[in-house]
Amino acid sequence: MLTNTYLFLDTETGGLDPQRHSLLSLGLVVGDAAGIAESLEILVRHEPYVVTGGGMKVNRIDLAAHHERALAPAAALEALDAFLDRHFAPAARATLVGHNVAFDQAFLSRFLLTLGRDPEGRFHHRLVDTHSIASALRDAGRLELSRLSSDTLFEHFGIQVPAEKRHTALGDTLATFELYWKLVGCLR
Repeated sequence: MLTNTYLFLDTETGGLDPQRHSLLSLGLVVGDAAGIAESLEILVRHEPYVVTGGGMKVNRIDLAAHHERALAPAAALEALDAFLDRHFAPAARATLVGHNVAFDQAFLSRFLLTLGRDPEGRFHHRLVDTHSIASALRDAGRLELSRLSSDTLFEHFGIQVPAEKRHTALGDTLATFELYWKLVGCLR
């Protein structure tokens, strides 16, 4: 098990509202400055899916293909629990790390609550947001960027995300993991 309690997370969703729109996929990465220990993408099946045209345009998910590969919500939760059990002590609450991670946390929390699970049983209420770190670095004069979108930051730090993996939960989580450690390097 790792000594930190960070769980890098990204989600793909059917829209912007976690109370209404479907959580379609979770990208999970654990590791530390030495590298990635494990990564996993969990696709979640819904019946019916609640999505918006804008949400589907961003994530480019083909719902029919997604449905064939996705896990029912209870099975998706089992996969999440197994992943967490491999990397975090049962009493440890993982701190979520991501880019604008409050969005992802809201969808994850809603998913857990719909399955009768308290999100704070496994996840800390504190978050580490790469956008916030980049903002602080910019304000301190250590990062000269006008925009702090993930696209801009990935490009600035030379983080390559293959086009077919961009805006997938796992592809974005892997890139955000790398971004986090690049930002930490700027603080040294």
